[in-house]
Amino acid sequence: MLIPKIGAALVLAALFGAAPAAPAAERLTLIPAAFQGLWMEQLRQCQPGPTDESWLQIEAGRISFYESSGPVLAVVARGAKEIAVITELSGEGSTWLHPLRLTLDGTGQRLTLETVGVDGAMGRVRCPLP
Repeated sequence: MLIPKIGAALVLAALFGAAPAAPAAERLTLIPAAFQGLWMEQLRQCQPGPTDESWLQIEAGRISFYESSGPVLAVVARGAKEIAVITELSGEGSTWLHPLRLTLDGTGQRLTLETVGVDGAMGRVRCPLP
């Protein structure tokens, strides 16, 4: 499924909200390298393959969760530590659009993931490379 360019831009703008002091948003074609990698709720859970519900693999053009994965359709960055992403996830016989906001801490080793329309955010830590 393709999202018209204006529709994707509006959804991504809504993810960031209106923040007057924030840097301007920049449309990207891929998820920046700083966000890529394997992320888990706790460092002790880190191991390849989906082994825990907090398992999250971020690649340049794909996001994979414990029970779903899919291609990235749109990415917008606001600075080096915050992006909004629309991905088309598939899992358990269904496919849906999944808008996310991802924020890195100052060290780049902790990630906060917020799903649009869902209260709360989930923190994860970067897993060491194998």
